[in-house]
Parts: sequence; structure tokens; C-alpha cells
Amino acid sequence: MIKSSSSLDLELGIEYYSRPELYIGSDAYLEISPETFRVYEEIYGLGVAKPVDTQQLKVLCSPNERILAIMCKIGISTLEAAWAMRYLGIALEYWGLKDSEAEACQFVILKCLRSVELPLSVARRIQIYPLRSVSREFVARRYHISGNLFEVILSHRLQDPAHLLEIVQSSTNYSLLNYFGYQRFGSVRPITHLVGRAIATRDWEEALKVLLGHYSELELPRVQLARKLFNEGRYRESLRVFPRAFVIEKSVLRKYIETRSPRDAITKGLPKSMVKFFVEAYQSYLFNKALSQLVSAVGSVEDVERVCEVIELPRPSTSTQDCGRFSRNALLEDLGPAVEKLNKELFTKSVRETVFRVRALSVNTSPGSVLRLSFKLGRGSYATIYLRELLRENLSIKSRVET
Repeated sequence: MIKSSSSLDLELGIEYYSRPELYIGSDAYLEISPETFRVYEEIYGLGVAKPVDTQQLKVLCSPNERILAIMCKIGISTLEAAWAMRYLGIALEYWGLKDSEAEACQFVILKCLRSVELPLSVARRIQIYPLRSVSREFVARRYHISGNLFEVILSHRLQDPAHLLEIVQSSTNYSLLNYFGYQRFGSVRPITHLVGRAIATRDWEEALKVLLGHYSELELPRVQLARKLFNEGRYRESLRVFPRAFVIEKSVLRKYIETRSPRDAITKGLPKSMVKFFVEAYQSYLFNKALSQLVSAVGSVEDVERVCEVIELPRPSTSTQDCGRFSRNALLEDLGPAVEKLNKELFTKSVRETVFRVRALSVNTSPGSVLRLSFKLGRGSYATIYLRELLRENLSIKSRVET
């Protein structure tokens, strides 16, 4: 176990590498993009959400009909996809959330609000592959998720990558700290926990400022301009410049222009599920801080697993006893006395395992100096947390540039 020096890691509470022996060196690297990183959801009783026959006959989904389908998406989160589908006359139910930086396929239930023809393609970012009609009793529950299958392509600069394969293959022998990964906070713009903190403390102006005005150099220049215009108070210009795909920003900004109320902009410009999503991201950040404090206190990943198999997601009423004290301390250190002013109703009550293991790993060399990895992780565990053990600072997100 060693301390991370990555500024991004430290910003997100990911303070340690679990296994220094798994670092495969600076000759290997990964720039995460839909071309190099794919994820397929696995649901008990349904299998893996990997579409096989994409040349399907057209199916008409009638009003109020419910259809089980596989949704594959690129460059858009599950929440944003659900929002976009609503405009097309489809209410979307899903088991898990998938981020926007990978090519991700997951099971969904479509409830058609009007007649819609399937399969469906939405702006080349969302593909819907229908499977079968289902009854009202067939519902999506998070605990149905078995995990996810990942397919990742690493690049390297070596003539003979044999020792890389050996190290990667050994990784299934180790438990790793079960941090929340970068995607939970926004891979390109890691601010969801900052928005969540502001919402939880009822600082609506700060929530609005971070959500709309905080920009990243990895974003499209057009998006950076939209955020700059917002920060300058040129709200209507900002609204026009934000691309149509930025449904979250456009909805919140539109409501702010209408009401000039930061609170109304957040609470009425966003669905309740998304407001809660931001607060859960804040809890995820605090969990990472708590897990880092725990491993620092006990000294090793093995001792973490032995002493605290699970710890509670931090919230105002977290127990101060036993393993709960790490969650409580993380919250108190972050907020101090302001912890008593939190909106307690927005916090999720849940526990999370402190370690995870990689399953069903296969790794192969391919022409072009690449390693192809395929592996499974249990529900809630992040591939980027595993991959950072292998790559450290050589794990990055592909910059978004206009072409």
C-alpha cells in the first residue's frame, strides 16, 4: 500500500494504491474512450447485456406497452439517456447507472407513452435493441445486478510484453480497496460531489455555479464558451451556446432565466432522481475519504477486509461506533459544525463493501502493441479503480475536441 500523488485522486478521496506490486510500469497506458473501454451490464436471470443480432425486424411499441431491451450508448450517461428518451415518448427504467466516457450496454425497460418503432437509434449516441414484452410486475431493482463485464484495450511500447501479462494475470489473487471510481464524479468534469455538497447544505447558489460555470479543458471549446458566458452573467447567450445534448445544463439554466432563483433552478430544473444522484455522489466522495482513513489506521488491505468488511455511506446520522466512526469522521472533517444543517432526507442509507476482487480475467496480446483485457466486477465496483492499480498516472480520459 502506497500513497497516491495524483491530484485527481486526492480531490476525490482516493488516497492510496492497494497493491504496488500490480503496477505494470510506464511503458503501458490507457486513454479511456468508447474505442478502448466497453462495459456490459450483467443481471441475474438475464445474463450479459451484449446485443448479438443487431439486424432485427421492426417492432411497433404501442402506448403503455412495456418492452425489455438492451440500450447501448456512447458519450451520454444513463440519466441523460433517460431524459432524451422521454422526449421521444419513452419512459426508461434501468437497473444501474453507466457513465458517458465508455461504450456502455445495459438492460432497460421501455414504457412507450405513444407508438414508437423499434429498434431505435438516437443521434448515433443511443441504440435500442428490443428483446421481448414484459408485464407490469417485471420491474428493475438495483439488487438484481450481478455486476459488469469490461473489455479494455491497453497500449504499450514494449517488444515483448510477457512480464506485463504475468503481472496482470496475477491481479486476480488480490483484494483491492473498493473506492468509488472517477466516473461517479464525472470523468471529464469531476464535480458531481461538489454539486451534491452544495445541495445537501442548501447552498443553491454554489450548486448552480458549479453545475453550470465550472469547466474542464477536456470539454468541447463550445461547452467551455457556454460556461464562460454563464459566469459573465450572459445567461441567454450561454443557453444558446450549450449543445442540445447538454440537457442537464440547458434545463437548469432555462429555469434560472425564468425564475432568477438558484433553488428553483436546481429543484425544478432537475428531476428529483437527479438531485438525489448529486447528493449520493457527495456520499461517494465521503466514503472514499472514510476508506482512506480506515486503511491508514489499520495498515493494509488485508486488515481492512478483516476489521471492516463493510462501512456505511456517510450521512448525518451515521453511527460513531466501530467502523461507522470512519464515515462519521469523514463527514465532520468535510463540513464541521455545518453537518447539523444538512438536508438529511436527501441522504441514502446504505453500506458498501470495503474491498473487491477481479473475476473472469483474460488478457491477450494483439498486433499493434496492445493488450486486450476482459474481466468482471461485482455490482458497484469500478474498473477504473482496478486499472489505476495497473497504470497509475498512465490512465487518462481522452480529450474531447471538435473536428
